Amino acid sequence: MYIEVVGTAQQCAAVDFKGKTAVVIDVLRATSVICTAIYNGAKAVIPTASIEEAKACFAKLQPNTALLCGERNATKIPGFHLGNSPLEFGSEVVNNKTLVMATSNGTLALRQTSEAVETLAGSFLNIGALADYVSKQLNDLVIVCSGTAGNFSLDDALCAGMLISMITDRRKIETDDLAKLVLQFYGADTGNAADKLKECKHLKYLQDKSLQQDINYCLQTALLPVVPRMVDRQLIKT
Repeated sequence: MYIEVVGTAQQCAAVDFKGKTAVVIDVLRATSVICTAIYNGAKAVIPTASIEEAKACFAKLQPNTALLCGERNATKIPGFHLGNSPLEFGSEVVNNKTLVMATSNGTLALRQTSEAVETLAGSFLNIGALADYVSKQLNDLVIVCSGTAGNFSLDDALCAGMLISMITDRRKIETDDLAKLVLQFYGADTGNAADKLKECKHLKYLQDKSLQQDINYCLQTALLPVVPRMVDRQLIKT
C-alpha cells in the first residue's frame, strides 16, 4: 500500500484520487463530530461546502427527519439546530436523523474527494476501527488533513501519523514525504496527544473559545468502533 498525505482541504484539487481510498481527518472537530453522530445512531451525515448549500439540502428533506449542523469561527451558525461540538450529538438528539453539516474545513475536505473509490471519516475517536478497515484495502491511500483556514494543522497531522503507524503494524507500506513527517511527529517521545499539541494554533484557538471539553473529548483514542463511509455524497455507518 502506498500512502500519501495532503496537508489541507484546499490542496485536494491537485491530488489524483482515482483508484484510491481517501481518509479525511478534521480532529478539531468535524470528523470527530461525524464519528460521534454515526455511533450514536444518526442515519447519515451530508457534508456540504457552504451554508447556502446546507440550507438548500435541508429544505429538500422531510420535516422532523433532519437537522442542520455547522459552524463558522467555531460558533454555531445562526438558525442551525446544532453547532460543531461533539458533545451536542448524543443519541437522544441524532438517533435516526439525517444531519446536514457545513463546517469551515472538514466538510469542505470531504467534498473534495469525490473521485476516490471510497471516502472515510477519520479521527482519534475511531482510529482503531479505521486502521483495521483500511489495512485490509487493496487500494492505495490518501490521508487528507483538513487543516484550518487553508493552513496545515498539527492536530490533524498527529492523527494522520498515528493512523499510518497503526497501518504499519498491520501491513507493509510505502509513503510520500509528508506521510514520513507526520509519522515522525507521532513517534516523537514528547508525551501524549495533549502534550504534543500544546502549541497547536487551532487547539489554542478553541481553548480561547472556552471549548476545552470538546478538545478533551476529541483527543480520546479508539473510543468509537465505527468507520463512517461516503455513499452517494452522504456518510453512513460501514
